[in-house]
Amino acid sequence: MSAPTLPHSAPVVTARVLWAKVDTGFWVAHRGGEYDGCVDAVAGGYVSRDAHGVPIGRYDSLDAAKASLRSTTHPANESRRRRLERASLLAATAVGGTALAFALTAGALAPYL
Repeated sequence: MSAPTLPHSAPVVTARVLWAKVDTGFWVAHRGGEYDGCVDAVAGGYVSRDAHGVPIGRYDSLDAAKASLRSTTHPANESRRRRLERASLLAATAVGGTALAFALTAGALAPYL
C-alpha cells in the first residue's frame, strides 16, 4: 500500500518564531533553530533587525517590532526588499556598462599596442 500524497494546495507549515530576552532591552528571535533577527529597545521605541542585522524599522511597541520579523509581507520588509532589488539592478547595470566601456577602449587601443 502506498503512502497518501498531499494535494499541491496543501498549506506549508513554517517553523514557529521563538523569542528570548538576552539582556535588558534586547530580544533575539529564533526560527527553526536558526537566528532570525532581534529587537533593541531605544529611546522612544524599538528597532527590529533581520537575520543579517539590517534594520527593518522603528516601532512604538515591542509587539509591533516583533511582528515585523514574523511576516515577510510586512510593509517595511517589502519596501526594503524592493530597495535592495533596485540597488542590485543599478549596481549590475553600472558594472556591466563599465566592463563594456573597458572592452571597447581595449579594442580601440589594441592596434596601437
